[in-house]
Amino acid sequence: MEIFLTNDTKTKITKTKIKSQILIFEEKFNIKCGTLSVSFISDEDMERLNTTYLGHEGSTDIITFDYKEENSDLIDGELIICVDQAKRQSRQYKVILDNELSRLVFHGLLHLKGFNDHTDQEREIMHEMENELLDMMSVKSKND
Repeated sequence: MEIFLTNDTKTKITKTKIKSQILIFEEKFNIKCGTLSVSFISDEDMERLNTTYLGHEGSTDIITFDYKEENSDLIDGELIICVDQAKRQSRQYKVILDNELSRLVFHGLLHLKGFNDHTDQEREIMHEMENELLDMMSVKSKND
């Protein structure tokens, strides 16, 4: 597994934690990750990317690009997470920022696994999976 971490914000992000999340994800789905790029950016940068690549105005919490080659068993991709939006969501949902950022990493990994969130039912399934992965991460950190 190769992880490329970019943090263009003042928020502390550790590669160790991201790697731990990926290992939990691999264990849960019995899958391997190849190359993953995880970037943490500002609203301004996310607005530009969201307009350029998705044709949407404004910021969003995460954009995921899937680079998996056809017939590959590995997950390869890029997660771009907006820290400013994560901060707003952490206040809205009354959770600490670290938990919201972890949820977004898992959300992006679920997209790379093939999960979607276009319908209410799909969003509910993804939210349940995120909660399960967060619970696994919480248990792991208690045992470390």
